[in-house]
Amino acid sequence: MEQPDPAKRETEIPCSYCVQSKVPATKTCLHCEASMCEEHLKAHSKSTEHVLVEPTTSIKDMKCSIHDKLIEFCCSEDGACICVSCCIVGEHRGHKVDPLKDAFEKRMASLQDVIDKLTAESQENEKKLERLQTKQQEVHQAVAGVTERVAALFRDMTEQLNVLQTSATSEVSRQEQQALFRVNGLIQQLEKKKVELSKKISSIQGLRNVTDPLTVLRGTSTEERGRRDSRKISDGDSSVHVDGSVDEGSVSLILHMGLLSFAESLLDLMAIRQFSDVKKTDLRLDVNTAHGKIVISSDLKSASHSATSQKYPETPERFKSCQVLSTNLLSSGQHYWEVDVSGAKKWIVGVAYRSIERKIAGNESFIGYNSKSWTLFFQKFLGTSHNNVQYTVACSSPIQAVGVHLNYDAGYLSFYQLSPTRHLYTFTATFTEPLHAAFYIFESSCIKLKS
Repeated sequence: MEQPDPAKRETEIPCSYCVQSKVPATKTCLHCEASMCEEHLKAHSKSTEHVLVEPTTSIKDMKCSIHDKLIEFCCSEDGACICVSCCIVGEHRGHKVDPLKDAFEKRMASLQDVIDKLTAESQENEKKLERLQTKQQEVHQAVAGVTERVAALFRDMTEQLNVLQTSATSEVSRQEQQALFRVNGLIQQLEKKKVELSKKISSIQGLRNVTDPLTVLRGTSTEERGRRDSRKISDGDSSVHVDGSVDEGSVSLILHMGLLSFAESLLDLMAIRQFSDVKKTDLRLDVNTAHGKIVISSDLKSASHSATSQKYPETPERFKSCQVLSTNLLSSGQHYWEVDVSGAKKWIVGVAYRSIERKIAGNESFIGYNSKSWTLFFQKFLGTSHNNVQYTVACSSPIQAVGVHLNYDAGYLSFYQLSPTRHLYTFTATFTEPLHAAFYIFESSCIKLKS
């Protein structure tokens, strides 16, 4: 026999008329505000005002709080659930109303529309998510590929440098062996002479202990020969000289030739590992755009601030703000240039559209302060600016020179610190006009384009 579920028994609503035992109700009458089991439901009134619903204890929620009557309608204008008195004499009098059942069906239909729309949106979102996840995988794969190519390139360079190191150290070892060979030969000669001299000294000293004149005189010849041999050995000592230093000239020559060869092979090594060669763009400054207090060098490579006006002729291109552009027009491909900013306590470098405002000394003209220019700057802090929105860039050492890389077609503008080389910031944009390199020159400042 199946045992009743205790949890279900606790949630069942008991019959209001079964006082002897708890019998679960099957219907609730909103008019009587009572719940009935099957037996008591048989004797219940069949009048239309006795509305039967599923068993509930929340009868008050199904009646109007104002008129204490059954909620039968829904006001279309206010969206409120109301009773018949609300429609006739209440605040909803004259409003369009729907029977509760019709309003329920409309609401259910509208909910289905919402579900359909949300489902479609969810499916589209799922597709976007899948595309982004695929893109995420592609990024990981691309990064892994580039990382491996970088590692392979440095393995190639390390291999060549190791060969050069071996060659240089071999030259040092050759000189060591050559020098030691000479030294060792001389050492052997001198040690041999040392033994011979020791014997002769002992022999001569022995004559001094002899008292017989003839023996001493007869040994004179031996003594003289010892003296002559001593002079020869002494004369030979002057030639016993070995330079203990290393001929660094030959080592330097090997390193010089090897490093030149290494430098010439770098582009080939990069090509083997499929890295493109980015050549410097030969930029020149445009005097016709320079503000009156900017002095442009004769080679058009440097710009410095002057306390006095240069009395340039007025041109449509000339700035009223203290700025200057490059003559170069950058409208496609990749470009790279370097700017020496060591002569400026404050500086702004970047790019700007040709159509940037020239005749207003305000945000419309200042590079970095409008939608037509992108800059890296150093004033009180290092940062970037575009359309008058600034971001701080962290940097652990003073910047003496800036590298600028523009990939016009891909929409990248990157700034780098030189010595040591370090990436600082990259803008991403869809460039719609030709660009010029752009510079703001502060008082007592000078910037130079590095060749």
